[in-house]
Amino acid sequence: MNSYIAVMRYLDFLWVMDVLYRYYPKYHSSDLMILADDILKWFNNELPEDSSSLRYLKSCFDSPYDAVKSIWKELLILSSPWMRLN
Repeated sequence: MNSYIAVMRYLDFLWVMDVLYRYYPKYHSSDLMILADDILKWFNNELPEDSSSLRYLKSCFDSPYDAVKSIWKELLILSSPWMRLN
């Protein structure tokens, strides 16, 4: 059951990031979005081991899941205006 929840969280994270990428006007200049992009790369093992981003993330968070949990509410607040467009 825990793996199912982790997969659903990951999919929710991808969905929110996609919504923000499409509609959030300051996506590429927001520190939160840059952090979220790095966390997504960490999930997918796309950061090289000698990457300063990876070292920073590992110093702040125990795992990619913990990183997502820490920024999840902020991402939802940013994306909420575009989540339910008519």
